[in-house]
Amino acid sequence: MSNSRTDVLRAARDILREHSLADLSMRRLATELGVRPNALYWHFPNKQTLLAALADDILGAVTIPAADLRWDERLRLLATGMRAALLEVPDSAEVVSSSWASGLSTKAIAADIVAAGHSGGLSLRDAEAAGVAICQLVIGLTIEEQTRAQMERLGVIEPSGRDFTGEFVDGLTIILDGARTRARR
Repeated sequence: MSNSRTDVLRAARDILREHSLADLSMRRLATELGVRPNALYWHFPNKQTLLAALADDILGAVTIPAADLRWDERLRLLATGMRAALLEVPDSAEVVSSSWASGLSTKAIAADIVAAGHSGGLSLRDAEAAGVAICQLVIGLTIEEQTRAQMERLGVIEPSGRDFTGEFVDGLTIILDGARTRARR
């Protein structure tokens, strides 16, 4: 029985959940699916395109807020939804970061964030800047949180007691306060 693209992405997610990004290879993925590695290339020409599709799939779980909500509330919900989606899958923030840097990912959530900011009266340039700030806050802080959690699990470091959620909320509040001061409406 052949595996669909969805099956391959689900198995890749499972490897991240059970192991780590370092363990996600095309060979291991093929083994998990019970196929030969070359069967995966039917869906993805290389590991980078697989990771980009995985990034899009993970962030595709973010609920897009209703358009009738205030624009700044939509930004807050998009940011918190993005963070929640990344925290669901270990190492996913690193997957998203590398996929966005490669240009292979759609970055749909980033476009949604920019659109929400622009609809609230931010110039396109300011909406894009707010989008960068929000996405970098979410991705960067989540990479740090996920890396730290993995190192703690492995006993490499002791728990830090850091409040990553508090840091996220504080950082997002500063970004949104700044965006509100720049908005024309």
